[in-house]
Amino acid sequence: MNFARLSLLAGSMLICAHSAFAQTPEPARVTATPLSSPGDWVRPDDYPPLALRYGMAGITAFKLAVDTTGKASHCDIVSSSSFDLLDRVTCERLMANARFSPPRDLAGKPAEGTYSSRVRWDLSSKAKPPISERVATLLLSIDQAGNVTSCRFGLRVLAVAAAQAEKPCGREVPIPLPALNLEFRGNHQGPSAEVEIQMVDVFTPELRTRFLAPKPGYEQSALSVYHFTVTRDGKLGQCGYEEQRGSDRLVADFCGGARSENYDPPFASFDKDGVANGWHIMRALLKTGQ
Repeated sequence: MNFARLSLLAGSMLICAHSAFAQTPEPARVTATPLSSPGDWVRPDDYPPLALRYGMAGITAFKLAVDTTGKASHCDIVSSSSFDLLDRVTCERLMANARFSPPRDLAGKPAEGTYSSRVRWDLSSKAKPPISERVATLLLSIDQAGNVTSCRFGLRVLAVAAAQAEKPCGREVPIPLPALNLEFRGNHQGPSAEVEIQMVDVFTPELRTRFLAPKPGYEQSALSVYHFTVTRDGKLGQCGYEEQRGSDRLVADFCGGARSENYDPPFASFDKDGVANGWHIMRALLKTGQ
């Protein structure tokens, strides 16, 4: 056998081997579900002192590989903040703090997973986490004079598997004034009205529809829906009222206050122009018991 035939045979074997490998796809990795709020994995106190000193800021996009126990096994930087220092601390903190529900494939078997997001290193708002998809609730008992006799607060970040437990309202949770509480009571005739006030931020039409759906056992006494856009740097773009129901005494200027906030929509929410649509929903639900 001459060298030409040997080379041809070797090439044929490589093609066959490549074809065989190509027919065996890698197992698909599922998207892992966080066990705690991702905003707690990299805290404002983690901002590197050297980066603070020299004004380093930017957005680090990352992808975590998650093993079958729910622990991050590897961290890749998908898009750099332009500062290796910030990118390195991002992965260090994620590897130390990120925990997930053990991933499972469609058959329910243990599988490896992935989780992708980003960390915004922002000097101007490092002490204030950006707003992601979330639901905040106030559970109020309101007497006939409009006074709140009981108040509990709850917060759920939609990307997190477990919701934060409800707790008594503290100084950080403002309680509505009696005049507004009477609006929430509506025509309720009992001595105490049970009212749930929902404040929702979402970035998909499907979630908007879900959180505007009627709630069994409750009637809606007030509703405000605001539509806004967010750019890739997390800043508010356009913002305005989309729908309002109930007393005009409950109309509020959400857009004015929202311009000072930073937002963190899911990656999939952004269109090809780098703009995400969002909705802020505020509604009051009066418990009817029916």
